[in-house]
Amino acid sequence: MSSSARAPWRHALLLGAALSALFSLVGPSLAPDLTALVQWSRPLVTGLLLLFAVTTTDATSPVYRALVSLGLIASLVSDILLMRPSDPFLVALVVSLVAFVAFFAAFAGQGSLLRYKAGVIGYAAAATVVLALVLPVVGGTLRSILIAHVIALALTASQAASWMLEDLASRAARLAAFGMSCLVAANAVLALDRFVFIVPARELLVYTPYWIALAALALSVERPPPPSLRL
Repeated sequence: MSSSARAPWRHALLLGAALSALFSLVGPSLAPDLTALVQWSRPLVTGLLLLFAVTTTDATSPVYRALVSLGLIASLVSDILLMRPSDPFLVALVVSLVAFVAFFAAFAGQGSLLRYKAGVIGYAAAATVVLALVLPVVGGTLRSILIAHVIALALTASQAASWMLEDLASRAARLAAFGMSCLVAANAVLALDRFVFIVPARELLVYTPYWIALAALALSVERPPPPSLRL
């Protein structure tokens, strides 16, 4: 199946993800008695995007599809973990590391390894700022995992940016670079809110870029339609 003739049910997956994301954001104010349903709508977004990526038959490459899907699976597990009342934040961070490794491997398989350093410099600066703000208030195992998490995310985003700069014509590379920039933003806001200060409109500022990121990564799996020939 080519992306130029995407089956209606695959469009439905994207629409379902968008509606689930919207319900998750507005549900608490519109339906305060449906807290559990609102909570489950969050991993549902990731699950639908995962299903979209996994079922892509006309993929950028089979290996790329498998690695991005693995990253989305890890993201889904992390989402579900964060729903637990015990709040296993540390475990969720470790699972997120698996997602970053999978995404990094997917991008590295498509482009040269960190060939362009502009992304490395930019994301290294962002990582330094976040760590400088967060590390003074955390310690122990969480501190080590958090450092690894931030570095892995910065390297993965840098690899996506490098792949895009190496192949500007690649739709997959552009989506991957855009998606990772959104993922960096979401994680930065989450870290600041959790450890430094209360971020206003936290749900909106964390989940909106997070879901946009996962949607862009899922869409990057699908090969773009061939250009139409005009006579």
